[in-house]
Amino acid sequence: MKTSLVQNVTRSLLGSFLLFAGVGHLTFLRQEFQAQVPHWLPQNNGFIDFVVIASGCVEIIMGLSLLLWIRQKHIVGVAVAIFFILIFPGNIAQYTNHTNAFGLDTDTKRLIRLFFQPVLVLWALWSTGAWKFLFNKQMNNSNNSFYDFQAKLLNRNEISMRDFQGKTIIVVNTASKCGLTPQYEGLEHLYRKYKDQGLVILGFPCNQFAKQESGSSQQIEEFCQLNYGVTFPMFDKIEVNGKNEHPIFSFLKMHLGGFLNDDIKWNFTKFVIDKAGKPVKRFSPITKPEQMEAFIQKIL
Repeated sequence: MKTSLVQNVTRSLLGSFLLFAGVGHLTFLRQEFQAQVPHWLPQNNGFIDFVVIASGCVEIIMGLSLLLWIRQKHIVGVAVAIFFILIFPGNIAQYTNHTNAFGLDTDTKRLIRLFFQPVLVLWALWSTGAWKFLFNKQMNNSNNSFYDFQAKLLNRNEISMRDFQGKTIIVVNTASKCGLTPQYEGLEHLYRKYKDQGLVILGFPCNQFAKQESGSSQQIEEFCQLNYGVTFPMFDKIEVNGKNEHPIFSFLKMHLGGFLNDDIKWNFTKFVIDKAGKPVKRFSPITKPEQMEAFIQKIL
């Protein structure tokens, strides 16, 4: 997600704040955080210490993630916001129990701190671009159908996905110089075997992974035909992650998330769309086309 310089700076500040708080949980602010543990939790010293240590470790991990895991900052932002919501009962307990901690020795000060917690939630969502990821992107794409999108073939002619309406579709991002490139052979075998039953495979070359698809459209077409006899539709080179990712892959990733995050991890990630246009299955790059056959047979 694209964020401004101000957002990046405030994200770094939030990450530093979490690191400081996490270290404080484990060291010099340990007793303050222990006093804040809600009274409705077991008031056993060992348990209370465990809660404080565990939350401190989580804050350290999240602080480091905000500072270092920049590519997936919107995912981290959501996680941090959820964490702030989960620890909110501790702030409420401090106010309702009139607990003196962190120098908050009056109800007025403790009440002011209560309003600071929602600010932290909004800070996490805004500074990481998570707000846009959660709301704007979903609003823009949630009502779209797969058939609403268009893409350019290798010959630069643009076609609509509506041309494939009523078919079972496999969408795959490809590359010519990858260790997984021989999957072209398995994909072509699937296509020839089941195309008369309504299967179509759509190949989208992508150069985002170790620059393993650096050739021109003509070179890609010649490579696919000469080496693997590819006859299924191949499209012009696109991006599958980031601000310039093709809308088709934005749509597919939104409906079929991946492990840890929704981004495409490598070449030959395969998405299956059923005859109604619904994305139904995502296969990892290392899943061979022949391993998909049983699933394809079920939904043809």
